[in-house]
Amino acid sequence: MFKMKTIFTFFAIVLFASGVLSQSYQDWKWLHQSPQGNELRWVKMWDANTIYAIGGKGTFIKTTNRGANWYVQHTAGRTAGIPIQKADLRNAWFFNQNTGIVIGSFGSIFRTTDGGITFDSTNNPAPTNTTFTGISFINNLTGFVICGLTDYRLMKTTNGGITWNNNIGTNPGYSNPYELHAFTENKLIVFNQLGDNFITTNGGFSWNTYPIGNLVTFNKAVFIDANTGYACGDWGRCRYTTDGGYNWTNMAGILFNRNIHFTDIKYRNNAVYLTGNSNYIYHSSDHGVTWDSIAFMAPSAQPLWSNSYYSSDFSITADTMVTVGVKGSIHQKLGTFKEPLGQYLKTGNMRDVWSSMSTGLLIAVGALSVSTITHDQILRSTNSGNNWTVVSPSATSNAEFYSIDMIDNNTGYVCGNRSAVYRTTNGGVNWDSIVIQNMPASLILQKVDFVNAQTGWIFSRYTAGNDSTIFKTTNSGVTWTKQKINATTTGNTIYSACMLDENNGWILSSRPRAWKTTNGGAVWDSTLLGDGYLVGALYDIKMINSQTGYCVGSNNRVYKTTNGGATPWSNVSFSSTTIITNYTVEVKNANECIVMGTYGTGYYTSNGGLTWSQKFLQSSISDISGSYLTSNGILYAVTLLDSYIFKNANLFTTGINTVSENVPVATRLNQNYPNPFNPATRISFDVSKMGNVTIKVFDVTGREVQTLVNERLNAGRHEVTFDGSSLSSGVYFYKLVSGQFTETMRMVLIK
Repeated sequence: MFKMKTIFTFFAIVLFASGVLSQSYQDWKWLHQSPQGNELRWVKMWDANTIYAIGGKGTFIKTTNRGANWYVQHTAGRTAGIPIQKADLRNAWFFNQNTGIVIGSFGSIFRTTDGGITFDSTNNPAPTNTTFTGISFINNLTGFVICGLTDYRLMKTTNGGITWNNNIGTNPGYSNPYELHAFTENKLIVFNQLGDNFITTNGGFSWNTYPIGNLVTFNKAVFIDANTGYACGDWGRCRYTTDGGYNWTNMAGILFNRNIHFTDIKYRNNAVYLTGNSNYIYHSSDHGVTWDSIAFMAPSAQPLWSNSYYSSDFSITADTMVTVGVKGSIHQKLGTFKEPLGQYLKTGNMRDVWSSMSTGLLIAVGALSVSTITHDQILRSTNSGNNWTVVSPSATSNAEFYSIDMIDNNTGYVCGNRSAVYRTTNGGVNWDSIVIQNMPASLILQKVDFVNAQTGWIFSRYTAGNDSTIFKTTNSGVTWTKQKINATTTGNTIYSACMLDENNGWILSSRPRAWKTTNGGAVWDSTLLGDGYLVGALYDIKMINSQTGYCVGSNNRVYKTTNGGATPWSNVSFSSTTIITNYTVEVKNANECIVMGTYGTGYYTSNGGLTWSQKFLQSSISDISGSYLTSNGILYAVTLLDSYIFKNANLFTTGINTVSENVPVATRLNQNYPNPFNPATRISFDVSKMGNVTIKVFDVTGREVQTLVNERLNAGRHEVTFDGSSLSSGVYFYKLVSGQFTETMRMVLIK
């Protein structure tokens, strides 16, 4: 068999030792990118250690120790959009480290007085269908904001941004303004997208137009006194004025071309500094006669894909600087020392994720960041996502991986398009190419699922001329046999699978239908959906045992079975005004599950689908494409397009918790604690081999009073809570069944 050994490329070692992240007002925590992944539009560096930044989806972040720790939140803006989206913040004005104002989309103006720990909406008459882009204050009380909607283009505050007045004169004749500067309460200048600026000298009651740059958008401006100012914009344009904005002179010369777009300009130490879609900051101290470039990124942190940077800030002497941009990227330069203050290791699709609770090993898989170049389809962490390394499965593989399944902390498989299959035997450090005999070269391998070290399946989408869409091994991948749902080609595309053991398992086909096998895949039987759904697709299925599970798909669909599909699956879908495609589902027990999909949506039920509550990302509207639920209830999710990885440890409240994943010598049932108890007690038990486990409680007459466990569990020590609130005092018995092993223990409820 041909083997391709792993080569570590791109970022072979961790670039940045991410510190502890305080991520407030959100159950979903960012793991990659870090400290968060939304674009950052504005940055303020109070000193080399203390940095504030704002950006997309209501993002505010800050550090007071140069990125060793970050405070992150996404509540600084109005909520609107589809289905629920936080405002994209565009600009900010901070009077000091405690008090500041942020502005952005959905007509957002929010204010903080505690250094960004909390933000409150202001008395703001602007509607939600506008975006504020410019803000300028002349003192701590009086300031202005602008947006691009008629009757709300210019607004004024005289109490530090607590309330805003939009009735302050006539609107200037500008279109889509981007920048505002207030010289005094009477003189203001506004820059727009058509290469003009508008000046008022009577507080906004009349405006005059002054051309600045050939129909070019000017994004930012800075004035160092009442007369001298600088402005930058698209197509490499940079201008300066010495008469308060009435006349402008080109200072870019032939240095910059139409491919360079500047989004920020600062003036420090008698020089102008420009930030844009370049890996360099450009600066000039002679009005553009000469320019120098500053590389602000460490060589090891420079991505192989193109980036945009939106804002920079500098110390007074300009020897210390920080630059922020897309995907939450943050770079700091101290003299000649350059360092990334966040992790932005890859871009591109993410499809699936796996985690080990006991060791902190976390692996996420997806596509290359740059087609045929990066070979960075795998992200690996050994500390639950605090730090990451990029792993290349090989130096030549261009496959996009759709699925990962680890049998244990060392051995596992990934599969994807181009018929790619790889195996690791050292926890994802290295990967070997697996060649499956007679498999077509162009298959999309949608799912890999092993039930033990020897037996596993790979499921694929149908390709014309292919005689099989299922491949099975019973000898750890040495040889594979072909299987198929049925004799016809129709419906043989497989989107998901959940194999319970060597004999029993489920798959979803494109028909859409859930199929089950009881003989290891030799025969598959179709089950029915209660509503006869036919117009969409089902994308994920999770069974907690042979009888109970959920499957999800397009058009908000969620289905549940409690009898192994003997009767049609019940439609337990949530209600939503937005049509959601559910790509993944995770099930804690028969009552608790979460379904996730487009726009970063998550819907959670604790009563078996009778009611649902929203558990949206909010910090992102990227589609959630894959997920993994650890046995102790920690949920991981990955998204398409942005390589985002999230963690949610606050979702599931009941059910089984895994205390240890260390394989015990034997299966055993432990004495409950406390005992006697009132009204609840904990029952721990050891499972020596993965398989279906039941624990039932009986009264002294032998009548079953409650089923505590009926699930397929991994080997390890587990715990479950028994609540006797509804029972009378007395003696009760609890019985564990795991394979051929049974054991019964006695407990006493005293009220």
